[in-house]
Amino acid sequence: MPARISMTGRQRDHLLALPNTEDEVVRHHSLSPDDLAAIAQSRTPETRLGYALQLCCLRYPGRYLRRGELLPGIMLDHIAEQVGADSEAIALFARRGATRYDQLAAIKQRHGYRDFTKPARGELAAWAEREAIGITDGRVLLDRLIGRMRAEQIIIPGVSVIERMAAAAMHAADTAVTAEIGSLVSDQQRVELDALLSDKMHVRQSRLSWLREPPSRVGSRPLFELFDKLALVRTIGGAVITSRPELAARMAQMAREGSLHTAQAFQQMGSSRRYAVMMATLSELAITLTDAALTMFQSLVGRANLRARKRLEGTIAASDEQGRTRLIRIADVLEALVKTARKGGDIAAAVTSVAPLEVVEADAAIIRRTVRPGRPDVLGELSHEHRVFKQIGARFLASFTFEGRRASQPLLAAMAVLVDLGGDWRKPLPENLPLAHIERRWYRHVFQNSSIDRTYYELATFFTLANALASGDVWVPASRIHRSLDTLLTSASPATNLVPARLPTVPVISAEIYIESRAAELDAALLVTARGLPGKDAAMFTGGKLRFPKEQKDIEAENAGAVSASIYRLMPRVRITDMLDQVVRWTGFTDHFGHVSTSLPPANTRAFMATLIAEATNLGLSRMAEVCGAGSRRALLRMQMWHMREDTFRAALACLTDAIHAEPLSAWFGEGWRASADGQAFYLGGPGEAGGAVNAHYGRDPIVKIYTTITDRYAPLHQKVIAGTAGEAIHSLDGILGHESTVNVGALHVDGGGVSDIVFAVMHLLGLSFEPRIPRLSDRKLYAFEPKARYGGLAPLFGHRLDAGLIRAHWDDIQKVIHALGNRVVTPSLILKKLSAYRQQNSLAAALREIGRIERTLFTLRWFEDPELRRLVTAELNKGEAKNSLSRAVAFHRLGRFRDRGHENQTSRAAALNLVTAAIILFNCRYLGRAVEAMRQRGTAFNERLISQLSPLGWDHINITGDYVWSDSLVVDGDGFLPLRIGAS
Repeated sequence: MPARISMTGRQRDHLLALPNTEDEVVRHHSLSPDDLAAIAQSRTPETRLGYALQLCCLRYPGRYLRRGELLPGIMLDHIAEQVGADSEAIALFARRGATRYDQLAAIKQRHGYRDFTKPARGELAAWAEREAIGITDGRVLLDRLIGRMRAEQIIIPGVSVIERMAAAAMHAADTAVTAEIGSLVSDQQRVELDALLSDKMHVRQSRLSWLREPPSRVGSRPLFELFDKLALVRTIGGAVITSRPELAARMAQMAREGSLHTAQAFQQMGSSRRYAVMMATLSELAITLTDAALTMFQSLVGRANLRARKRLEGTIAASDEQGRTRLIRIADVLEALVKTARKGGDIAAAVTSVAPLEVVEADAAIIRRTVRPGRPDVLGELSHEHRVFKQIGARFLASFTFEGRRASQPLLAAMAVLVDLGGDWRKPLPENLPLAHIERRWYRHVFQNSSIDRTYYELATFFTLANALASGDVWVPASRIHRSLDTLLTSASPATNLVPARLPTVPVISAEIYIESRAAELDAALLVTARGLPGKDAAMFTGGKLRFPKEQKDIEAENAGAVSASIYRLMPRVRITDMLDQVVRWTGFTDHFGHVSTSLPPANTRAFMATLIAEATNLGLSRMAEVCGAGSRRALLRMQMWHMREDTFRAALACLTDAIHAEPLSAWFGEGWRASADGQAFYLGGPGEAGGAVNAHYGRDPIVKIYTTITDRYAPLHQKVIAGTAGEAIHSLDGILGHESTVNVGALHVDGGGVSDIVFAVMHLLGLSFEPRIPRLSDRKLYAFEPKARYGGLAPLFGHRLDAGLIRAHWDDIQKVIHALGNRVVTPSLILKKLSAYRQQNSLAAALREIGRIERTLFTLRWFEDPELRRLVTAELNKGEAKNSLSRAVAFHRLGRFRDRGHENQTSRAAALNLVTAAIILFNCRYLGRAVEAMRQRGTAFNERLISQLSPLGWDHINITGDYVWSDSLVVDGDGFLPLRIGAS
């Protein structure tokens, strides 16, 4: 049993710290008339002040005022002002020990405070054990325990005492939950669970390992394998029904632990723990397999569409390139036929004299395909792809329970028909076949010669289902990704210390107020721009399109290069290992990497750091173990498996982000409330080694993208691995809503790939400013509630008129989405993906797009009128591009290619890379600040305004390449810093 809750020293000190901000002091230490009456009974200013201070300290943070404790000035002044005493009087009170204890006794008696003794101790311990059942993070329980003691006016004795109580409660809850889940496992299930560990798929792979193995590629066989795995998991696991829903959080925690255990590790557990963890693991695995199967089905639909498009393009290309030759050949055949027929000769010989019959037959078939009625249609080439869906269709539909909106009922009915048919083409289609789900573009293929083409009917049904799953019109309750929109937006009971996003307070307004205010602002802005067009450069508005001249080069930025080089020459030369050691001493970020079971930080810090460097530099654990001397490959692998998770990386990155923002030098780079997001492509080892996608923009090799959000002070906030062909817009909000640092982001900048109308809408409704770089402004449309003729020369730029009624009708639903995003109930990319995938006729998505068009039009007008805005956005996005260069320099091993098979491994590598680059940025910020101060002290002349042009992204002074050992003793000064290279300047 851990004797303590896993916390950093800073977190532990903060638990019972005195308030030191104005908001906290006013909220917790404002005295009531009754309080002031009790305080007034003390005769002297110093005793009145002492009484008030002790009373306020008992209320918040809920403990005794320690003898000789240093009080925050803002707290002391606020309390002294209320009691009419000089804050200096506290010095006199501190010398009167007897008075202090007498006042404590009086406060307890008058205000009802009591010490942490029996029976309060036993009551709180029992309460904590009950509360811990639904909590997986001990820090959450500790916060609740402190809150309850404050509410019940129990004086908190000290952090270590309540920390041990919370740790004991967490351990007791874990034991109780394990026993309860284990009691639900039947004898038959125990036999089957043991068989998972002992049975082998082949010599070196257990059945459990086979179940957890991700699919290697997209295809019908891997999908059938997923069906087999899902059937086995459902047979063994069944439905693990608990009597209390709060056990779900504990089961999720057990599942995270179980996903890391091998079959041998499970066999070494006690039976009760083993069965509980395995049942939780299978329950989570069922969800994972469900998502994998649904995703692969959508991938098969996408692949079929891509193949059909390529086939059509090939046919058209063949027709264009060879059509002339083919038509001339057919013309020659026809001429020979006519001449021979007139002469009464041998027609076959006449034809073969021009070309072999096989060639003529092939020419005829190609010409017929290329002259089909209507324009070329991709759907016409899909029949060749039907064989895949004929194989998988019936089993896919039968493997899941599908639900949907009222508008999707015809589709669900058609799916039920296909399940009944079971893929057996000997069974005829029923007479009352559902047809309402067939989209118009499929009509000429489905309905042929007064009958229904079964091939195209099934294809239309499967393709419609794939679109409905993507948009949320149809969902699978057992899935995590493809759940219903209402379920995604429903808040769950928090089981971790994830807090709502730090967002501005946005007043709740009605749809009418919003429409009225934005319509007036939009109309006024459009009129101002329209009236100002004659005074603009004629080249900016030609042919009904807006154009901008190229920005002039910033002369000051060019001059900053020399200053930056002179400052960087002073930076100490250091290995990446020693650099990280220094950052760990400054921040203790490794303490956030708690063990998945015990939450304790890594015991072997150097082995952990070696693992982190191996992940970040793309070196790999085997090579790192050979060169670093910090541990064997298995030791590094244990660090990776048990300590490196998404939540631990997120907490550690937040620690470094806050440290970067606290550096005085970083304030020169930005105000600290802006952020930018950008994607960086990383090539993969090959399609057989990792599930990447080929993006033609980056060449023929498969890639993934790391989509990273950084602040205007270069501090990384968040990173995410996305598919190489994925749109960036749906991921643009993940960074500012998903980070855990104390940075309050107020504005977000992205390039053209991160822009969409829905993102504009969501950002505005969250109270944030969305300021993207607008590429090809000439292709953008403007929108208004009024007729476009009202705006004169801008009229050619307008799209349709905005629909106020659509916004009014869905205002309440929109507010639910915004509330869920603000409270981090759902990941922004997940909900935005569904909203973006909705068909145009979906009214909720359409309403959000209307709001987005309002906000995008207003921003476009600002972009047009304000060259300073254009320069600001470009400068902020350039910071992200420069940070990408640093990331590329760090992850240089294996030619910079990721060779990880699974998305989880790629995500871990991306998180490690982002964390190491954040450490380099912090290291540079601190030492650049010392270098600037050294230059000032030496009287070196330089333009200090150019400090803002510095970048903490340099790495020439850090040895990243191959020297992965730690120095036994670094030469540091009295403050623990490496000496600057003064002589190098």
